[in-house]
This record gives sequence, structure tokens and C-alpha cells, in this order.
Amino acid sequence: MSDRVVLLTIPQLRCRDVTPGGLGSLERLTSRGSMTSAVPPFPGLASSAFATLMTGLEPREHGLIGNVFLDRVARNVVTVPLPDSAVLGQKLWHMAREERPGARVMLWFTPDTRGADVELMAWVDRPRLLHTVPEDLQNRLELELGPFPKEEQTDEPTFEPPSTWILQSASRMIQEERPDLAVIRVPYLGQIARRYGPDGRHAGRAIRTLDAMLADFLKTLPEGTAVVAVTESIVTPVTETIFPNRILRDLGLLKTVALPSGGIGVDLSHSPAFALADHQLCHIYFNDPSVAGTVASTFSGAQSDGVALVVASDEQRNLLGLDHPRAGDVVLVACPDSWFAPSWWISEDERPVVVTESSIPIGDSTLLNPDHVRGSLGAPPPSDLYIGVLICSEPGMIKGNEERPSSSSEVVRLVLDLLKRPRAARSD
Repeated sequence: MSDRVVLLTIPQLRCRDVTPGGLGSLERLTSRGSMTSAVPPFPGLASSAFATLMTGLEPREHGLIGNVFLDRVARNVVTVPLPDSAVLGQKLWHMAREERPGARVMLWFTPDTRGADVELMAWVDRPRLLHTVPEDLQNRLELELGPFPKEEQTDEPTFEPPSTWILQSASRMIQEERPDLAVIRVPYLGQIARRYGPDGRHAGRAIRTLDAMLADFLKTLPEGTAVVAVTESIVTPVTETIFPNRILRDLGLLKTVALPSGGIGVDLSHSPAFALADHQLCHIYFNDPSVAGTVASTFSGAQSDGVALVVASDEQRNLLGLDHPRAGDVVLVACPDSWFAPSWWISEDERPVVVTESSIPIGDSTLLNPDHVRGSLGAPPPSDLYIGVLICSEPGMIKGNEERPSSSSEVVRLVLDLLKRPRAARSD
């Protein structure tokens, strides 16, 4: 009998959506297993949250305090997709092999894992080029399932085809390769929530669509497979956009340079200060430390609209878990209804024609148009309506206090306990 764990990491998986009329496919898992509310770490950004799921460590310990940071030695900006080496600490797959020597591990469209020492892996680079480990797996999958879906070039993308492809290909790999541990990231709900908002008709339709995808996937799993599903990050509704780089530019602290293909970029070397906007967090780095007071007072005073916190002291960094060398010299945290846009350009003439030519990467192309951002992530959720969930198909495996949500770091312990169990102890 096979014996494996499938870990589904799902951005925007909310506790209140796991119901018979919502995500019934996951709710049915709880009929024989168990479920509890769960909260992602702070910052609740994709890279930070996923690294916590894979290490059991807080962001200040594994080092991913966001999706983007300044390499202070090389003086260049590092952004997604981040290599596995950027995540500090022992990873789940290392610990899994300690519990089960020779365990085969599959990482499927997971962030920040390129270069990880695993047997099976798939990921995409922009513009949607599929890569796999082993390398020839790419041709095999695309012959069977068709090419990995390209990014939809429309004002109203559906985001559905990539997640469908991810789950269908994962199903085939699990059936054919029988890994001991398969970690699969399903981005669909998070993409819908960021583009259209987490609570409107698009979000409601997305719940039903994802439920159908998951139902098809779960029924293909071999007997003896334990399933864990967990919230990666939570998107909340936003209505206000903050442009920290434009504010720094108005202060004379951010310098620009002409780009070869047109538009302007940020002059990292000669700017006294520049900002790396990361959804609801913003890291401001200094080339000239004497501007610290000006920056902190500006964002806590005249330009404080939408800014909940200006983190400028070591004491604040320690308190919030941002005490890591990769963090900005000043860190801004947005109010629940606000987010930070990366834009430094003011007009269309200044906008970079080729965004990759700038020393500050833009990342997600949807961020180029603030009108297309209706949800964001990173700051603490405003209410229990946006609390996450941890689900296990096996009974008695989730430990904790019913009055307190589980931490994301609990997932490592849960997966390892499942891998430790003798096959005869499995419920099926």
C-alpha cells in the first residue's frame, strides 16, 4: 500500500469558505479528519508565508521578510522568483528524509524553491515558460496536457487555466511517480482576490470553480494518501494606492535615469533613498543615512495617508519580527484598505517601455495598473472574516487550542508526524 502526504498550499483559502456550499471538496476531508483556523506569519506575503510553511520558522529566522529585498553587498535588488538558497534554515524536504530515509519529494509550482534538492519539481518563468526537474519531464507533461497556459493578455483575466493545469499535472505525477511528499501550490483564489477583490461576485464564482478543480484532483489520489491543505497568505480588499517612490522623488531623494528602450528607471547608486514596494509593505533603503529623519517624518506626517506604521527603530523591528539585515532601513506597513505601488514615473512618457530594464523590478504585471488591484496582502487582516485554515484528512493529527488559531509553523510538525506514522496506523 502506498503511503504519502500531499500538502496543498492555497493563497486566500479562508476558514469561512470551507463549507458544504463553498469548498465542499475540502470540507469533506474534515468529516474523517480535522480542521482548525490558521494565521499566516507577519509579513503575510507569498514568499514569507510559503517559506514559513516549508521551514516552521518565522520570517526573521528564514530571512524572507518579503518578496523583494536589496542585496546590500552586491547593491542589487533581488526579487521573485527567489532561489531556494535565499531561504535560510532546514527545509521540510530535508526533515522529511530524516523521518523517512530515501523519501522522494515533489515541489509543484512552489515559490522560492528553484535549485532545491528534490526529485520532482515544476515551475514557470515569465513569460510562462515551463521548467521541470528532471528536465525531460517538461516535454512529457506538455505532450500529455498541452502547453502550460500563457498569461492572459486581457483586462479581465480568468486565471483558471494555469491552476487547472497545475492540479492535472500534479495528479499525473503523483499517480505515476508516487512521491512520499508532494507540495502543490494552487494560486487561483489569490490571483482572483488581488485582481477583482476578495469578496465580490468574482470571488464567489472562484470558490465554486476551485472546488470543482480540487474535487477532480482529490479523487485521483492513490489510496493511503494523507492530504493537508493550508492557507498560504490572505488577501484583503483595498481602495487606496500609495506611491512611496513618487513621494521620495518629490523630496529630491530618488534619482532617475533614462532607459535604453524609453521611459525612466531608478538610479540606485545615486538616489539618497529608494523604496521597494511589496503589496502592503514597503522597504525604504538609504544610500545616505542622513535622510532617515526626513523619510520617517514624511511618512508619519504629511504623507501618512494609508500608512499604518512607520518602522524606523530597532525596537520596532524586533517587536514586529522585521529585525533582519534584508529589511529596509525604514519599513512602511499599509492600513488594511491601502497598498504600495512600485511606480516612480508620473506620466505615460516616463513609464518604462521595458520594465526589466529598470534596476527596480516591477514583479507582477498587474501592479503596473493600480486600477487592476482590488485586493492586497502583507498587513495583518482587519477581521476574523479573513482568517485562514488548516485541514488534515487524518483524524487526531491537528493539535492545538480551539480558542487560538494555529500558526503556519504548525504545518511542518503535522507533515512530519504523518510521514512518521506506520502504514498500518493510517485510517484507510
